[in-house]
Amino acid sequence: MKKSLFLVAILISVASFAQTSYTLSSYTSAYEELTTPIPVEFLFDEDGHWDNPFFIIPFGFDFQIGGETFNSSTQFGGGAMMGFGNFLNPNLSVITFFGLTDDFVDGSTIEGLDSSIISYQIVGSVGDRIAKVQYENAAFYEEIASPEAAAENRMDFQLWFYEQNGIMEVHYGSSNIPNPDLAFFENMGPSGVLAVNYNLDSETIDYGAAIIGNPVDPTLFTFTIVPDEEFQTSLDSMPISGQVHRLAPASPNAVFNAKAPAFSIYPTIAQNEIWIKNAPQLSAAYRILDITGKEVKAGKTQSQSSINVLNLNSGIYLISIDGMGNAAKFIKK
Repeated sequence: MKKSLFLVAILISVASFAQTSYTLSSYTSAYEELTTPIPVEFLFDEDGHWDNPFFIIPFGFDFQIGGETFNSSTQFGGGAMMGFGNFLNPNLSVITFFGLTDDFVDGSTIEGLDSSIISYQIVGSVGDRIAKVQYENAAFYEEIASPEAAAENRMDFQLWFYEQNGIMEVHYGSSNIPNPDLAFFENMGPSGVLAVNYNLDSETIDYGAAIIGNPVDPTLFTFTIVPDEEFQTSLDSMPISGQVHRLAPASPNAVFNAKAPAFSIYPTIAQNEIWIKNAPQLSAAYRILDITGKEVKAGKTQSQSSINVLNLNSGIYLISIDGMGNAAKFIKK
């Protein structure tokens, strides 16, 4: 099985930032399994072992995402990606989804091993309901398909969708990840992604966001175009049980028409320092990320002052500045 098209696009891209229309917060809450889970019904025959599962979760309430309203969500592809729209339409070319883009599979694909269960439950009262989708004991395709087939890497997690305010969350449960390279496409942690109106044909997107960096205090990596350079987006490590990552609309109905000012840097191939063009008049926080999405340097911009990059290793980096509407790429020689 191949990686999802959207994941491949992310893994071979460096992103341009737009004004963040969703905000990211992180907190801890004891992970609780669903009390009365409903097993999902696969729309296509999975031969007793799911892979690329396709199923629909009926919310029973209106859920808003990207300025549109839906009353159900469709799991598609190799990740745990809950999509919004008519995924049964063979001509579908624009998709919206939220979830983990890592390639999950039923652990019982290997005879004799424990199965991986997907279920859901709608909880709460009218006006304050939550749709919870649970992946229990999920295994990873890369490990099962490896020359030494195994399913030692396992994880529990849930995706939550709130009736109120269009909030979405990833709740991490217990995990056993002895070989993260075989679980997370040679990364060290899972990849949480929101994509609003991603065009499969043109590879353009109205709004994209990836949850990256430290699982306890992650960064929201946002983008609106998919260029050609390689840049991986994932967490630095596996979150502990009880870790929650929440995405909430930053504006009513998550309208994506606001534009923030942009900046640029020079030189784009640097050895000692980089300079900011169109920097904020006052000092603003900046962050430099390496190709894995890890923050390697942070500080405050200063008027008419350069940023020292002498101690960075050779490679590709992104710099973002608070209050600015983009990120800039540079290469450290």
